[in-house]
This record gives sequence, C-alpha cells and structure tokens, in this order.
Amino acid sequence: MFTLKNYDLSDINSAPSSLDVLYGIFKTTLNPDLTEREFNQYLFGCHPDSFEMSFIYRDETLAGFATSVAYPRKIEGKKVIILRSAFGMIDACKQGNFPLHSLFYKYIRYKLKHLLTPVYVAGFMANPLMYAMICKYTLRCYPNRRQIKHSQKMLSFKDDLLQSMKLKKKEVAPFVLKIHFQVKFKPADIERIQQSTNQDVGYFLSINPRFQEQYGVLVLVPVTITNMAYTLFMYLLRPVKKGFKKFKKPQTAKKMKMTMPDLVTNKT
Repeated sequence: MFTLKNYDLSDINSAPSSLDVLYGIFKTTLNPDLTEREFNQYLFGCHPDSFEMSFIYRDETLAGFATSVAYPRKIEGKKVIILRSAFGMIDACKQGNFPLHSLFYKYIRYKLKHLLTPVYVAGFMANPLMYAMICKYTLRCYPNRRQIKHSQKMLSFKDDLLQSMKLKKKEVAPFVLKIHFQVKFKPADIERIQQSTNQDVGYFLSINPRFQEQYGVLVLVPVTITNMAYTLFMYLLRPVKKGFKKFKKPQTAKKMKMTMPDLVTNKT
C-alpha cells in the first residue's frame, strides 16, 4: 500500500533538505545522469509561484515522488497559469495502483483558488504509457488521436507558451520537441511500450517515434469544470470496474464447472 508525505515548497527555505531527497529520487527513477543544474533548471527556470511535492512511500520505504508546480504566464496578452508535474517510481515498486489521484486533487484545488484565470496542465511527456493514462482520465487534452487537426487558436496558444518558456526553437513538429532531459527507459519498459495495443500509445509513437532520444510531446490539459468532473468520475469508477471483474471471474469458473460433466457425458 502506498502512503504520501506532502510538502508545500512555495517557500523553499521551509524544508531545504527535501530538495536534496527529491533530486536523489528524481535521478533514481528518471535519469541517473541528471545533473543538479539540469534538475534546478527544469523546476525553477521558469520562476514558479507555487511548488507542491509528495514523496511516495511503500512500507515506509521511499518508492517515488510527484511534483506539481505552478507558473503564471502571459499568453496572447492574457494571464494564464501553467501547472507542470513530474512523476517517478522505483522499478521494484511499479506493481500496484499509483496514488496519482493526489495530483488531480492538487490541480482541482488550485483551479478553485483561481476560478477566473485559465489554468492548463502542461506535461513534457517522454513516456507513451503515461500519455495514454492522461488521455484515459481526461475528456479533453491536446494533442490526441480523436482530434488530429488542431484549431489555429490552440496552435497559437501552444506557440506562445513555448516561446514564453524559451523552448520554441526546440520544436521539431507540432507539440513535439526536444525536452529538458532524457528519460532513461529500462528494457522492460520498452517491451511494455512495444507490445502495447493501446490506441493512445500508438498515436504517441506515430508523432514521436524518437521518444528514446530526448524528444517528448507537449501535452496540454485545460483545467475546466467539465474536465475535472470527468477525471473524478473516471477515478471513482475504477473500484467499480475492479469489483465487476472480480465478480465476473468466479461466475465464469462456476459455469465451466457445471458444464464440464455434460460435455464429458455427451462425448461418451
């Protein structure tokens, strides 16, 4: 079972040693060659005004982390807030249900504090499996396979956002760019990706086949009432689906046991 220890690091001095721990688990789960300069540039280079972090524990052992950082921006002459997250788990702890709902709650809480300001979650995604999870739990995100042709308004928003982050020159195709650091994939991760039949994974690979070469996809998720309600609905639906599967399996087994004697009798 996973447990969380949460920090609000908007005032970094409130828990300075926690950043050292974060840097360590960041490297362990995402890139062992990550320098401290790259780490600090990724988190603080765009001057956040809110920084929340969770350490994820399994049986009192540090298993992973999740961060949620808010960056105010002026896009097309209007104030918007960009939320960015990072997430990593140690390989030995990847079995089980990740407590990612804590990130969703942070997004919702932040939006409720800024009801009149447009809020977007922006992720620089290198992992196709994580991208597929975002598509599953959101009603609207960009880019996605259901809306391959994007509106000029969304493309302009994306361009202005990348320009404000000084990343526009790194874009090689719409929404695809060279990201801050290379995510190191284990052979087992690559095998899972290559064997996946998920349509969203397939779409990600079609637009970003160089995901192992430090290229990622900028994923934008509008934090709206509709999107938040959909995410909550999908999350609350999870235990119902699991319960239905558990209920269905014994029924199938029982049916097989009942029909097997008949099959044997008919054969003889």
